[in-house]
Amino acid sequence: MAAGIALLLAVTVLVTGHGLLPAAGAAPAAHAAPSAARKPDPAYVVTPGITFNHPFRRGQRGKIHRKIVKTLKNAPAGATVRVITWNFDSPYLARKFIRAHERGVSVQIIMSRGLARSQGGNPARSYPMMLRAFQRDEENRPPGMESWIRTCSQTCRGKRGSMHPKLMIVSRSGATNWIVMQGSGNFTGAAAVQQFNDWTTVTENKPLYDGWMRMWDEAKQDRNFPVLRFTTGNITSMFAPHRDNVDPAMSVLNKVQCAGATNTSHGRTKVRIANAVWGEARGARIARKARQLDRQGCDVEIVFMMMQRRIRHILRGMRAKQMVYIYGEQADKFKDRYVHMKGLAVQGNFDGRPDGNVVLSSSENWTQLGWHSDEQNIIIRDDAVMTQKYVDQVDLIYREAPRTLSNYVNSADPDPDPRVRHSDREYLSPKEYPFHLLEAELS
Repeated sequence: MAAGIALLLAVTVLVTGHGLLPAAGAAPAAHAAPSAARKPDPAYVVTPGITFNHPFRRGQRGKIHRKIVKTLKNAPAGATVRVITWNFDSPYLARKFIRAHERGVSVQIIMSRGLARSQGGNPARSYPMMLRAFQRDEENRPPGMESWIRTCSQTCRGKRGSMHPKLMIVSRSGATNWIVMQGSGNFTGAAAVQQFNDWTTVTENKPLYDGWMRMWDEAKQDRNFPVLRFTTGNITSMFAPHRDNVDPAMSVLNKVQCAGATNTSHGRTKVRIANAVWGEARGARIARKARQLDRQGCDVEIVFMMMQRRIRHILRGMRAKQMVYIYGEQADKFKDRYVHMKGLAVQGNFDGRPDGNVVLSSSENWTQLGWHSDEQNIIIRDDAVMTQKYVDQVDLIYREAPRTLSNYVNSADPDPDPRVRHSDREYLSPKEYPFHLLEAELS
């Protein structure tokens, strides 16, 4: 358990703080008056599909955040926006949510209690800023249109672990209805400027929207609920805690056949994996399956941020690279640039179809903690465009990744190899920029 917590928390800096936080199950305590902000465009269309950011490239750092902001800006008065995120720490995004609230949109957000406390009462930090804004002029809000930001005690729908999703559910934006957005990125500046993340958007799918709203209605009560899994058309949703159910990653990988692909140039099924943290028995189990597929002739490629040494040993000899740049002999999480995605794509022979296309997009690290924490997984089949984009993104990260399994940087590794030493010269690229300037680029 301790190792699992270390694995999960390794990807974000935690700052200790104090503060009184409303629980997710508490009564709503926020309203606001509409403002004269720019009116939403009723003709705006939220584009479905998958979005990636690139923390090293100026024009691509904020792509996911810009997608979120455009959706918010065009949500009309009377619309609802629901967010669950492990961390909300971006004044830029916080201001956008406040403006939507002031325009008459019902904004409700759940985030990690520990991370909310770490922001204390600092008026410039996101949690206190939104808490105050949502509580202003509450008598002017119509019934059912309350806005609030809350926390869960640990998980929101389970008994232990951590609440770790990253998602947004919007009733309407412009001309688009029933919007479900989710992925690997938290609502933080770091998600845009430090991490490789993905963000998947599904629109005009009322059954999917209703299923995700059911999950939301359970989560805001902050108590234990049964496993929630359902399929709508070509999309399967899986919400942890998983308990005794099949692992989402294994549910995909177990259906892969390596030969006979008709939608790849070499006839071999492509398996592209991008998961930040692999640990314990769960990470080893998925690694062994990836190894098996590689030996059976699949075209397997893996990028990651951190994994235990025994898992690296399982993958030895495969095409697996660590995407993490560190400045200085000691890891500084504020300066790291790393892959933070948590999913995979299969292009080829899948579940009896030689031209199969599948993408798993998730908030879930492949650890025991991820198994019994709050997480979201979405598996989309038969979307050739999305699958190709995911394959291309993993290929891009793999080409740019600075390290192989044998040239591994033991950044916050719970199982470090004391024999490995590194020099400062390994940590000089890409060029470092001040964090506040990077965040300012998103405005």
